[in-house]
Amino acid sequence: MVSLFKEKKNIDVLICGAGPVGLFLANELAEFEINFRIIDKVEKHPELSKALLIAPRTMDILDNRGLLYPFLEYGVKMKQFCMIQNVHDPSNPNKIELSNMNSNFSFGLINRQNKTVDYLIDALHEKKSMRKKHVPNVEFCMELIKYEEKDDHVIAVVKNTKDNVEEEIICQYLVGCDGVHSNVRKGINGWTFEGQTLKSSWALADVEIDHELVKYDQVTSFVLNEGLIVIFPLGARKNTFRLVVKIGDEEKKNETNDHVTHGLTNETHMTLEELQKLVDEKIAPIELELKNPVWISNFKINERIVNRYRTGRVFIAGDAAHCHSPLGGQGMNLGIQDAHNLAFKLALVIRNQAADVNKLLDSYEHERYPVGKNVIEGTGFATKMLSGNDYFTSFLRTRVAPILFQFFPQAVFNFQNNLMQNNLHYLPGSSEILHKYKPRSGTENKLIEAGHYVQDGLLMKITSHKSHERITMLDIFRSTALKHTLVLFTLNKGVTSDCNPLIETLLEIYNDYKNTITPIIISYQGVVHAADVPFMPFHEEGREQHIFVERKFELHEKYGVMKEFGKQAFVLVRPDLYVASAVFEDDVDELKAFLDQYLIKADS
Repeated sequence: MVSLFKEKKNIDVLICGAGPVGLFLANELAEFEINFRIIDKVEKHPELSKALLIAPRTMDILDNRGLLYPFLEYGVKMKQFCMIQNVHDPSNPNKIELSNMNSNFSFGLINRQNKTVDYLIDALHEKKSMRKKHVPNVEFCMELIKYEEKDDHVIAVVKNTKDNVEEEIICQYLVGCDGVHSNVRKGINGWTFEGQTLKSSWALADVEIDHELVKYDQVTSFVLNEGLIVIFPLGARKNTFRLVVKIGDEEKKNETNDHVTHGLTNETHMTLEELQKLVDEKIAPIELELKNPVWISNFKINERIVNRYRTGRVFIAGDAAHCHSPLGGQGMNLGIQDAHNLAFKLALVIRNQAADVNKLLDSYEHERYPVGKNVIEGTGFATKMLSGNDYFTSFLRTRVAPILFQFFPQAVFNFQNNLMQNNLHYLPGSSEILHKYKPRSGTENKLIEAGHYVQDGLLMKITSHKSHERITMLDIFRSTALKHTLVLFTLNKGVTSDCNPLIETLLEIYNDYKNTITPIIISYQGVVHAADVPFMPFHEEGREQHIFVERKFELHEKYGVMKEFGKQAFVLVRPDLYVASAVFEDDVDELKAFLDQYLIKADS
C-alpha cells in the first residue's frame, strides 16, 4: 500500500516509546505543561511481566510527583534477599534485610511492568481530566520512520501501522524511550550501542511455586556451584513467581547485537518439563515443583551502553541508552531516573528560563552516562559473583561471602545500597550545572555538596496557634516539585528581617527568580514564636506557608549546617531532588553568581 501523508504538526517534544520510561517522561512534561506527543509502534502493551522491581530511589521520585499510591496499594513489598548456599541445610540462609537500607523506603516494591504502564497512563488521563494544558492520549500503532534535525527543530516522520498513513511532526526536541532496538538511536550515524553478550545462558519463567523456602515477601536465591537460581515474587497471587535459572556457559561475544530484548538476547524456549529437570538437578534433594507457566524463555545477558545520550536536539533514555543483567532489578529504575533528570531541563529550555541552553542539555549526558556505566558494571559484577563457576569466584562465594555476612555487615550493607542506587550522587566536576563551591579558607566544611540527593527529616509548620502541623522535608519538596527550592537554614538566628539579615537576602533572590525558585526557611523552634507570624516573609502575600521549624538541629546537621559552627547556609535543590548548590552565609555572592549562569531572572 502506498503511504499517504498528513499535514505537519508542531509540538515542543516528541516522545518515542510508551513503556515505563516514556510514560514517566510524559507525566513529567504534562506537569510542566509542555506541549508534547507520545507514540509507540505496538497496538497494546503485552501482559507479560518484564521489569518487576521499583527501587527505593524510584519510589521517592514517584512519591514526589504524586504517582506512588497505586504502586504501594497493589505492589508486593519485598523485605529481604535470602541466599541459600547449602541445599542440605537450607534452613540457615544468608539474608540481606532491606529494612536497614539508607533510604526513605525500607523495602523494594515488586510490580509487574504492564501494571506500571497502566498506572502511568491512568495518571496522564487524570491530568487531562483536571484540564492540565497539552496532555495528549498515548498514540499506539505509531512508528517513527525517520527524522532530520534542523537548526531550531526536528522533522520526524511517523507512520500509522494500521493504515500506513505517514505524518510529519515538527518538534523542538525528540526523545527516544523506545527500547534496545531504538529507531531514534538508529536514526543518526555515529550513535553506537556496543558492548558484550555474556557467555552464560539462562532460562526465565513466570510460574506457580508452593514451597516453604520460597516466600511471598522476599527474593529467594540458590547460590550454588551447579548454577544460580533466583526467584522473585510477582504479586498477582501469593504463589506466582519469576524464576531465573542459569543453564550453562559459552564463549562470550563482543558485538553490536540486534537480537537484544531488555538486556537479554532471546533464544529458543524451554518446555516446562525441561525447566523442571534443570531445577531438580541443581537443587536436589530439595523438591521445587513448577506449575502453570505463563511464559518460559531462554536468554543471554547483554551489557551495552551508548556512546552519548544527546545529539543536538535528540536524546535517548532507558533501554535505548543502556542494557545490563536483570539480576539487580535496576533497568526500569535507571530509565525512569534518566527521564526525571531530563524532564525539568527540557522544561527550563522550552520556557526560556535557562541561562545557557547547551550547558544545561549537555548536563543530562554528563550526569546520567556515568550512572548507567556504573550500574552495568555493578550488576555485571554481582551476576558474576553469584553465578560464576571458576575457582576464584566459587571461593569468594562459598568461603569469603559467609564471613562477610557474619562479621562484616557494613560491607554487605554498602554493597546492597550501591546495587539499589541508594548512594547515587552526581559529581560536581562532571556537570556544568552543579556548583563547584569551596568555602573560604579556614572554614570547616561539612555542608552537603552539590550533586548529592536530598535528606529527609521531620519539621513543623509555623501557625498562630500553639499546635503545629508536622511535615517532612520530602513533603515540602512535593509542594515545590516544579521549581527549584532554595532552603535557608537559619540555625537559631530567627526568621524575621529585623533579627536575621539573611531573610532579606533570601527575598532578594526569590524576587529575581520567582519563576523558577520557591524559597523555604527552616529554623529552630526555640527562637520562633507565634507573635512573629505577622512579621514573617511571605505573610502579606497570602502564600502557602514557607517557614518551618524543628525541635532539634537534626535536619540542619543532615545538610551539614552545624550548630557549633554557627553559620547559616543556603541549599538550592533541583526539581529532580538533587542539590544544585550549597553555600554558607558569607559566600552568598557565589550562589548569586552561580544562579546568573544557570537560570534566567524573572524580569529578563
